[in-house]
Amino acid sequence: MKQFEYKVESIQIQLKDGNDFNTAMTEKLNSLGKEGWELTGVNGIVFYFKREIC
Repeated sequence: MKQFEYKVESIQIQLKDGNDFNTAMTEKLNSLGKEGWELTGVNGIVFYFKREIC
């Protein structure tokens, strides 16, 4: 049976020097994805992730 661990993270993007919100958010989500986290839900600024435990 697969087992998962879960992560709840508030993500607030602070834009500096004309950075684009979409670019900044994409970079943050890709960073978490590289760690194996899969986005499962969003409620405002609260993001829910899961990843399989090996």
